[in-house]
Amino acid sequence: MTRFFRSAAGVVIALAFVTLIGCKSGPTEQQLFDKATAAQEQSDFASAIKAYQELVQAYPRSTYAPKCQFMIGYLYANHLKDEGKARGAYQAFIKAYPEDQLIKDAQWELDHLGMDVNQIEELNKMMSSPDSASAPKG
Repeated sequence: MTRFFRSAAGVVIALAFVTLIGCKSGPTEQQLFDKATAAQEQSDFASAIKAYQELVQAYPRSTYAPKCQFMIGYLYANHLKDEGKARGAYQAFIKAYPEDQLIKDAQWELDHLGMDVNQIEELNKMMSSPDSASAPKG
């Protein structure tokens, strides 16, 4: 009888192992990115952030991960007005992806976090420059 239980236990363990290996562990990075961008387009910023965070955690080396981490900060700063979480997200971006093309944007966002656009001197200069004026109507 003991031999029967050992054999049965072996079969159960083997089946569990095959099931675990064969099962999909969760959504793909593409599915998470699509979910996040769709939520963002629908102004469901909390859901977008959640999906971006899930992607960054599950796929930190994904080509999507830097943009997702940046977007977490951007959504917190510009849509949810949570400066603390925005600051943390931008700092995490800078630390994790120091060579990314968005690094200057993240630093700029950090430097101007919580400021009204009218308080940002660079933007005021750009808006008042002759290049920004619309073409004469004729």
